[in-house]
Amino acid sequence: MAAPRMIDGMFKGIYNGKQYHAPDIQAVLTRAWRAGVDRIIVTGGSLEESREALAIAETDGRLFCTVGVHPTRCKEFEDSGDPERHFQALVSLAKEGVEKGKVVAIGECGLDYDRLHFCPADLQKKYFEKQFELANALKLPMFLHMRAAAEDFCHIVDRNKSRVLSDQEKLCSRSEGYQIQELSMEPRELPLSATPIFP
Repeated sequence: MAAPRMIDGMFKGIYNGKQYHAPDIQAVLTRAWRAGVDRIIVTGGSLEESREALAIAETDGRLFCTVGVHPTRCKEFEDSGDPERHFQALVSLAKEGVEKGKVVAIGECGLDYDRLHFCPADLQKKYFEKQFELANALKLPMFLHMRAAAEDFCHIVDRNKSRVLSDQEKLCSRSEGYQIQELSMEPRELPLSATPIFP
């Protein structure tokens, strides 16, 4: 199982804002299937990207997706002019995807303090916590992201884990250098080749 950001412009041949080649997502998928990948989770990082991720997932029975807002994009809730309406649009999209059998997790959400120029820490924390509400409502695992924010990340997960966790397998983390150990958020060294933890 792989979890790429297939909605990234690079799959459309766009690098640094310039078109370098024709979109090649089908070629990428063909190579993945031939290499033995049997399922792929397309990662959503904003409301719009989550819509795109669902549309891509609907093109093949081996494709699935997440719905959520990446920490560096959490300003989109406030920028929408109506954060609650924006959140409800995320809820509706996730429900639609669950009904279609395509949405398998909430995320990629979490905290990223290395990129505060995209979104301040207070908004990241607020909307990371809010996405636990979404995971709880839909009984879905979370696909988490954490960079340079271990203490706040661990506090938020600890405060909210009872809302979404029934066992260790309900949380997948793409954090760098930290891993959940028996439902406690203890920092621990991970090898450089660490991959996301999926149920």
